[in-house]
Amino acid sequence: MIYIHNIGSLNLKEGDDFDVKGTLKKATGNPFRRTDRYIQLALLGAYRTVGETKLEPETALYMASGQGDLAVFTRLRDQQHVLKQPPRPVDFINSLSNTAGFYTAQLLNLHGRNLNLTQHGFVVYMTLLLAQNDLQIGAQKQVLVGGVDELLEPVSFTRKFLGICGDQAMGEGSNWMLLNNRREGALASLDIVREAMGLSEVKAYLGGVLRPVKVAFGLRCSEATVSALLEATERERFRYETECGFYETAALYALIRFIEEGEGELIFIEQFEDTFRLIRVQCLPH
Repeated sequence: MIYIHNIGSLNLKEGDDFDVKGTLKKATGNPFRRTDRYIQLALLGAYRTVGETKLEPETALYMASGQGDLAVFTRLRDQQHVLKQPPRPVDFINSLSNTAGFYTAQLLNLHGRNLNLTQHGFVVYMTLLLAQNDLQIGAQKQVLVGGVDELLEPVSFTRKFLGICGDQAMGEGSNWMLLNNRREGALASLDIVREAMGLSEVKAYLGGVLRPVKVAFGLRCSEATVSALLEATERERFRYETECGFYETAALYALIRFIEEGEGELIFIEQFEDTFRLIRVQCLPH
């Protein structure tokens, strides 16, 4: 078990009119001229989490994303294959996988380990599991974990490559939390359940939890699966889904929203294909 000390969120739904660059400049006083919107999302979410607080310089930064900065690759493709020009230097530099992490660490004056994890399915879970492992074995003293995804145009193409069917709205976000081993002053405890499970194993796990807990579901969970688990276990559902559109790292937003309410314990259930993974959060008195 590890502890969450700071949380911060930027959560946008498809169609929201929000000036990320302008808001970032107003908050920090820095125009960040050589950055693109994906990097600016990362910076604004991290700044909302840390603010003017001076973190320990060796704090690690682990950033998760469902698809990374695909917009910059689109620009590079167009420059080379449509315009028949060499890539713009700023786009070439920003195409590196961890550029957003570099700018975020620079903003917060961090010099610790800086990682970027990108994948479809369980990317938040895997990033939090890595942070939990590193904290528990003493490889890190403190980790700033963020999830950043940008909604790309056209939205129809984004829905297709993410495998999103039906009328589910799309979204984007930058959600962050500061983790360490210290209970004192923490907002909540965090426990990443290590076992991968099938549906029957999730039912058994929830049935074995004797104290009252709420449950929430990842955006890839079907309503049939949600109904089956709720009926079998009679747990109260924590709802956050109407507040955000689909993006791979929305799990962090759900955890943050629960912590903001400040009461009780949550088991967050993520599904990818036929596999389930669980994250537990318990709010602490403060």
